[in-house]
Amino acid sequence: MAGHPYTNDYHSSEGAGGQTSAPHIVSVLVNYFLLPEYLDQIRAVDSRLEIIALNNARSAQAKSDNPDDWRKLDDATLREALSRAEIIFGMGLPREWIRQTPELEWVQLASAGSDHVLRDGLLAQRPDVKLTTASGIHEVPISEHILAMILFFSRGFNEAVHNQEHHNWQRYTAGEAQGKTVTLVGYGPIARRTALLCKALGMKPLVVRASIKAQQPGDGTVDRFYPNADLNSVLSQSDYVVLAAPSTPRTQGLIGKEQLKAMKKEAVLVNISRGVLVDEAALIKALQEGEIGGAALDVFAEEPLPESSPLWDMPDVLITPHVSGTNPYYSRRVTDLFCDNLRRYLHGEPLRNLVERERGY
Repeated sequence: MAGHPYTNDYHSSEGAGGQTSAPHIVSVLVNYFLLPEYLDQIRAVDSRLEIIALNNARSAQAKSDNPDDWRKLDDATLREALSRAEIIFGMGLPREWIRQTPELEWVQLASAGSDHVLRDGLLAQRPDVKLTTASGIHEVPISEHILAMILFFSRGFNEAVHNQEHHNWQRYTAGEAQGKTVTLVGYGPIARRTALLCKALGMKPLVVRASIKAQQPGDGTVDRFYPNADLNSVLSQSDYVVLAAPSTPRTQGLIGKEQLKAMKKEAVLVNISRGVLVDEAALIKALQEGEIGGAALDVFAEEPLPESSPLWDMPDVLITPHVSGTNPYYSRRVTDLFCDNLRRYLHGEPLRNLVERERGY
C-alpha cells in the first residue's frame, strides 16, 4: 500500500495464523515547518506513524513559520489530510479545522500558551480531544531575556541607548540588581529558572501564585510565596515585576490602574507573557505621569504594536517584538518534547503539559 505523498511509507503486518492484516495507522498532521531531520525523528518513534507535513509539502525550499501557510494548499489535499488526522502538531489549530477532523484525538502545540486555541473553541466544541502545550522548552531563552531586561534598566542602558542615538557623551551613575526585589507573577518553568538566575545575582525573588490561598515560606530560591489576593501588597515591595502567568479569563487585565499605582515609582514592569495581562492604556498613562520607572515589553494587546502607539517613543520603555522565546534550538527542543509525548500517547501513558479545561492552561 502506497503512503500519502507527504508521508513516510507504511506496510502491512502479518497477524495470527499467517494472515496478513493492516496495522492501525496513526496519521500525524504537522502544521509547523521542520527540517527533514526532525520529521525523520518523529517517523522513527513508531512504524505505525504516517506523517503529513503541510508546511513542507509546498516546496522543499520554502521554510516558513507562518501558521497560515496551510491556506496555500489546494482544498482537496487539505480536506484529505484533515479527514485522516488523529494527531495535529503545530503552533495552533485553525478554527476551520475543528469540525473537519473527525478522527482527531490529540493536539500538540509548539507554543507554551494555549489561549489562542481555547479562544477558538477547541475544548468547548471537541471535549474529547486532548490538548498539550510546549511548556518548558522556553525556560532558557525567556529567562535569559527577562534577566537581560532587568539588567538593561538596572545598569542604565536605557539612558546609554538614548545618549548614543544623539551622539551625547553624558556619564551617568548606573545601578545594581543585587539586593533588589523581583516579583514573579506566575511560577511555571520560565519563572522558576528566572528566580534561580535572579537569586544568583543576589536579588530577592518573591512569587505570586494563583494556586495558593495563603502566604507560604520560601524554598531556598524564592524568599516567599503569595496568593493573588496579596498582589497589590507585594507590588509595593517590588523593584521589578515580571509577568509570567498564562492568559486566562482571570489573568486578563491583571495589571491595571490600581496595580500600577501600588508599584514603586522607580519599579520596572516586565511582560513576557501575553499583552492582555496588562491594561495598556493605564500603563501608558502611568509611564507618562512617572508613576513607575519603566517597562520592558515583549508582548502587547495588539501585535504587531501599531506605529501610532506612544510606547515606541518612550525613553523608559524597552520593546522587543514577541521574540523572548526564540532561539536556535527551538525546533530540536519542541520535536524532542513531541516525540516523548507521542511515545506516551501510543502506549496509553499520561501526556506532558496536558491543558486542563477548568484552569485554562
